[in-house]
Amino acid sequence: MNRWIAAFGLAALLAVPAFAQDEKDKKDEKPAEKPKAEGDLKATVKMKTSLGDITLELDAERAPITVANFLSYVDKGFYKGTIFHRVIKGFMIQGGGFSPDLDEKSDGLQPPIKNEWKNGLKNGRGTIAMARTNDPDSATAQFFINVVDNSRLDRPISGGAAYCVFGKVVDGMDVVDKIRDAEVVVHPKYPSGNQACVPATTVVIEDVTVVTDCDRGKLAKAKTEKEAQIKAEEKAEKGPTMDEHVKALEDKLGQKAEHSDSGLTWFVLQPGDGDVPARTSRVKVHYTGWLLNGKEFDSSVKRGTPAEFGLNQVIKGWTEGVSMMRVGEKRKLIIPANLAYGPQGRPPVIPQNAPLEFDVELLEIVSK
Repeated sequence: MNRWIAAFGLAALLAVPAFAQDEKDKKDEKPAEKPKAEGDLKATVKMKTSLGDITLELDAERAPITVANFLSYVDKGFYKGTIFHRVIKGFMIQGGGFSPDLDEKSDGLQPPIKNEWKNGLKNGRGTIAMARTNDPDSATAQFFINVVDNSRLDRPISGGAAYCVFGKVVDGMDVVDKIRDAEVVVHPKYPSGNQACVPATTVVIEDVTVVTDCDRGKLAKAKTEKEAQIKAEEKAEKGPTMDEHVKALEDKLGQKAEHSDSGLTWFVLQPGDGDVPARTSRVKVHYTGWLLNGKEFDSSVKRGTPAEFGLNQVIKGWTEGVSMMRVGEKRKLIIPANLAYGPQGRPPVIPQNAPLEFDVELLEIVSK
């Protein structure tokens, strides 16, 4: 017995170095890289759902910010166990943000990303795009797959922007259609305006994995470049800050701007000698409006017809500004965003949070 133990002990001792070496070799091995898709900035992922698999090709060349964001969620396993929570048969299937109990997933959410809707990719059947609120730059993890051609989503309709497509289904469209055709109900935990859109039988995203990867180094560089490009475009679109614009006008007009406590700024271009309207008066005016980048967006002067309205029925900057004018007076009003159209803007003409410039001539007080 003791010989057996001794022999066993010797064998075990002799085996230790070889076993340790094997473990060392395994640790030294690098994880196998995912095969690269054709083109350095293409990747494919497999979405395993309770109704079957969907394979998606992601276009990081056109949408590097969005693809980098999506792959980050995939790498971290964020989508595992989430569901397709919103299904509208003639529109799209949406998922990636709720648990099977219809609790919105917040743990692991990353900051919202810039909207790349100008990338040329269209919301056609079988494409995947980012879900968001009315804020164009609010997309985080949720996505949707178009089940019909949704060309209206390619136009700037929500918050002055369209919806960013970043890939397409290359296999498993039959699974998408199964999800599309699922029975849906109104769910008390999901606000849908009483629209039946939550699948009666939960459709679970069991996992999302990378099948063929893109060059992550090139992706990071492309993402940084695209973010810089969007920032430059936004700056050009927005124009100077309000302070910069007012200073330039002071230099141009040779007079100091006047300001109210609300933040409204104005220049008197021509004094008037008539009555002053109340904030509830109905008035008749001529006006021209611009964004601070110099883009004219409206003009009663060019239409040749004065505008008539109640001063309590327009934006706050107009109510305040025109109610300080005399009939016959012309003013240049510089209206901060919070006294204009605010964070909603007036798509597609006026962007979100845009200060506005108006030249206004008070022609008549129609009624007090």
